[in-house]
Amino acid sequence: MKTGFVATCLLVCLGACQPASPPAAESPPPPQPAAAPSPSAPIAPAAAASWEVSLDPVLTLTSGGDGLILTCEEAKKILRLSFEPAWEKEGPFDNAVVHFGDKAFPVKIEASAQKEKLDRYRPVYILPADADTVTAVMLATNVRLVMNNQDGEQERSGEPTDNGAFDTFGTTCAQINGLH
Repeated sequence: MKTGFVATCLLVCLGACQPASPPAAESPPPPQPAAAPSPSAPIAPAAAASWEVSLDPVLTLTSGGDGLILTCEEAKKILRLSFEPAWEKEGPFDNAVVHFGDKAFPVKIEASAQKEKLDRYRPVYILPADADTVTAVMLATNVRLVMNNQDGEQERSGEPTDNGAFDTFGTTCAQINGLH
């Protein structure tokens, strides 16, 4: 038994002292960087995201060129929806509905945002930041605001996006408002 143990230790030691095996077949050369496009080749412009999320000064979801702005303040449990430029037709603007995907929610005008006479043409709408609205925002790819008045229906919407901005906005809004 002692002899078998010594023999095993000797074989292990000899195996550890063997030189490394020769390298396998040569590895391919590293890939070369892509050639720059020729000056005559057209360069496609990078597509700008139609909706973007920012945190300064509050959590904001902004439509690229459509003027829609959705905000969610910490611990206020309110979403604010505003837009620029103002409506094309005369008001009243208090009969409005916002659509997040296939879900629709009535909105109210935030009276405290009406400071100047012209503010009646660019109301700020509010709706609760609750489980229903925040979930609808998370699952949406666009916002559509529809207002009915004596002149008919007016609509404002952004371009649908799949860049994750709505999910990020909705998730963050839920977290900063204590929604689970």
